[in-house]
Amino acid sequence: MAPDRLSRRRFLKGTAAAAIAVGAAGCGSDERDPTDGEDAGTRIDPATPTDAPTATAEPTATGSPTATPIPEVVAEYGDQFDSIVNVADAGADPEGGEPINDVLTDAIAEDTLVYFPAGRYALDYMEIEDVSRFGLVSIPHERTVIVPNGPIDEIGNHFVDFRGVGDILLDGLEFDFTESGVGGAVRTIAEGNVIARNLRTHGKLPDRNRERKHVAYRFEVRNPQSKGLVERVVARDGGHDGGNGVGIYVGKDHAGSLTFRDCEIANFPNNGLYASAPGQTLDGYTGNNGDIHVRGGRYENNNIANVRIGSTGSTVKDVTVVVDEVPPSPSRSHLNVRGIRLRARSDQLVENCEVRIGANAGRGFGAISYHPVHGSSTVRDTTITVDRDNFNAIDATDSSNGGSEAPLTFENVTVTGGASGGAAVDIADRPGTTLRNCRIEQSGADRRGIVFVDSENCAVVDSTIRVTGVPIETKNASVDRRNLSIETLRPGQATVAPVDDDG
Repeated sequence: MAPDRLSRRRFLKGTAAAAIAVGAAGCGSDERDPTDGEDAGTRIDPATPTDAPTATAEPTATGSPTATPIPEVVAEYGDQFDSIVNVADAGADPEGGEPINDVLTDAIAEDTLVYFPAGRYALDYMEIEDVSRFGLVSIPHERTVIVPNGPIDEIGNHFVDFRGVGDILLDGLEFDFTESGVGGAVRTIAEGNVIARNLRTHGKLPDRNRERKHVAYRFEVRNPQSKGLVERVVARDGGHDGGNGVGIYVGKDHAGSLTFRDCEIANFPNNGLYASAPGQTLDGYTGNNGDIHVRGGRYENNNIANVRIGSTGSTVKDVTVVVDEVPPSPSRSHLNVRGIRLRARSDQLVENCEVRIGANAGRGFGAISYHPVHGSSTVRDTTITVDRDNFNAIDATDSSNGGSEAPLTFENVTVTGGASGGAAVDIADRPGTTLRNCRIEQSGADRRGIVFVDSENCAVVDSTIRVTGVPIETKNASVDRRNLSIETLRPGQATVAPVDDDG
């Protein structure tokens, strides 16, 4: 059935809507925010998703298809598109009885917005390619749920696949993977700009077949001049223990700029936000080094890394990472809990973040962890709490075997918690590393403060160290120590934050 296209000339009154060109630009370690000035369009209140059922509940759609034109759709998006298609009016079944692939295929065209009224829509694998200025949306007070029309073994592990597309808009869609064995990747590989916001996945990714790569969401902006905004994407049910699912993945061919804002990603066995591939040179490929900017959001109980970056000028700001239980993992030998992982390249910034590693988090390499080939970067105004024994708050991995040996900078970083054994900060093969205005207070037994190995000309300045073990330990390293407050704690002695004295 041919879609009922609504001409802008017939239905628009000149209403203003946000441009699709949004995103971030610029390098990360200077004082300006690369995302300052970006226009994210008309925003839906971040509190809106909390009115929806919890991620573990099976979604049920309410309401009935609304006849077009939809004033809210026209007002919100009309100036961006030449035509609007209501899929229900075009013949799509809003009760999930029949797959909507044919209707959706007929609707695909340049400068076209496809609107889903409230309902539950069944879909087989859908590939959308070689189209620009195209969008799939619902409106905030309606629930649009899309469910695979069969298990992953029939449909494949790519569910909705945008390939080679230009400017793309996705807004307000939910994906129901609550049935066992059902689910797949929502992939947007674009040559133009991308907005993807208010997307939610219910149910675990069917990721037990480890011969396949399983991803909930994948985003790439392949044109260096293009930008993307991924905002309020929620996938909290993760994957299976023994599986290998990834929450959000950015592929190596990303060359533009991508901003992830206020996303919630939890319980994945193979990284929460895996965004380091564009910066890597690995297995015969070189990534296109598109920058990544993570703004706000919560990343929780993901294995390998909760947030992982690796391209030049990338930034992580105002992010909360929590690991308070053992995450799912492909196997016990592949369990490696890490908060924020800096994988490759340099000139990256982690700022105003909070990372909490609980006593039951499971073993891992660090709340903030550095790969050997990663170059220089800065962590500032960040709080790290570690209660897991023998777990480093900051871990700069031994880079003597082909690593960069570039210096790291830490400014106004606070490390607290009751972890015993090991060290709060472990620096190896990083000459010139500096900790300034930092506070390290760890009350567990035999907990060392800062360890420097094979690292000359380092500095710890204007800082407080209160630990039960050696405050600063060196091995083949030199450290300039200035204006330090050092105290040896009794095991279990409470650590108390300094109180400002205004008198």
